[in-house]
Amino acid sequence: MKKRVIQLIYRGDSLENLCEKLNVYFDNEQTNISTILERLFMVGEKAKRFCTDDENFEIDDADNYVFEKIMKYFKTSLKNRNRNIITFFDRNPTLKSFFSNKQNKKIFLDILNHASTRERLAIRNYYLTLLHQLAAINYKNKSHFVSTSSEYKIAEKFSKSKGNKNRIILHCWQPLKMARNIAKKYNLPTYILGPYHYQKEFSILGGILPHYIAGIEFTHLKEFYPNPNIFKQNISDETFFYGLDIDQSNFEETFLLTNYKRSLTTDGFDIWENTFSR
Repeated sequence: MKKRVIQLIYRGDSLENLCEKLNVYFDNEQTNISTILERLFMVGEKAKRFCTDDENFEIDDADNYVFEKIMKYFKTSLKNRNRNIITFFDRNPTLKSFFSNKQNKKIFLDILNHASTRERLAIRNYYLTLLHQLAAINYKNKSHFVSTSSEYKIAEKFSKSKGNKNRIILHCWQPLKMARNIAKKYNLPTYILGPYHYQKEFSILGGILPHYIAGIEFTHLKEFYPNPNIFKQNISDETFFYGLDIDQSNFEETFLLTNYKRSLTTDGFDIWENTFSR
């Protein structure tokens, strides 16, 4: 049986950026907090993939062309002269060697042909997580992941980036599956420590569902608003593993008020995308 643990995570961001996603008018002096809360605690916080019209591959797609894209993303990242990224690849020479050789594309795809669909997705996510953290040029603006940190202070630092005066921090948790690294099973290159491991990042696939958001902190106002769904149920161990119960009977109506282009659904094992007509 796979072990599961609960990880507290935090996401720091500017209030303006959150307002853009939720389609709430941003004002430096007074922004409609009640509308932010209503939409956030219904639809959650989603990855850039869900904010763009760019037809990147879907969240449950693991066809060969996806892995061909991954090869291209790594090739671009290997040219990055950022000191942390150079150090990362020097620390992981097998990974660097494999993805720098274009002849390995056929080997890569041949190996993956022996993997099941779930295994292909696990391998895909393993490499995409790294590419997300590398901020790969061709991937970062349509990434399938949301960055969070296990350290509050780090999230707070990110919320202050670019001199933002109005800042927020999402207080969340995430159940983690202690699963086997499938890349090792197929003798594919693995890596140790991310390029910015000191940031203690947890990259969340798809986004942070509202069921796992404990609350939002408006740091510039020194105000914290808990998820109201917490007070509508009895909290048990199951709540932390499976999330809060939320009445989402008006989900589509609320979703269509935001600037998200697509939503996501999960049954706890698989995850897939949904679109709604505007």
